Amino acid sequence: MRQFLSFFGGSAVGLLIDLVGFQLLVSAGLAPWQANVISSMLALTTVYFLVARFAFAAAARLRTYLLFFVWYASNIVVFSSLIQLAVTLTDGPPFGFKLASIPVSFAANYLFTRVLFRRATPPAT
Repeated sequence: MRQFLSFFGGSAVGLLIDLVGFQLLVSAGLAPWQANVISSMLALTTVYFLVARFAFAAAARLRTYLLFFVWYASNIVVFSSLIQLAVTLTDGPPFGFKLASIPVSFAANYLFTRVLFRRATPPAT
């Protein structure tokens, strides 16, 4: 449970960076997909260091960062495309679609990160 809560906390910090950045960038005139890519990438690096250190007690390593980055970047592309598609098809609020994407992306990211750092996490006793 501690691991999940630490992951949640680190992800919440990243989410705050992501949401505020997204809204500021959309307000500045960027397309929703552009704003999502930029805000997500800023949040990504922050989350990696917080989650590796505090949730999984793992040292930051280039290999795990690259794998983490590739996973999250792929995830960001998929969700950015879905957000843009939803906005285009419905003319709905970009921020609302961004919020709707969070539960699914959060679950997928937790499962992936848990697998990525499984060797670095001491077994439960």
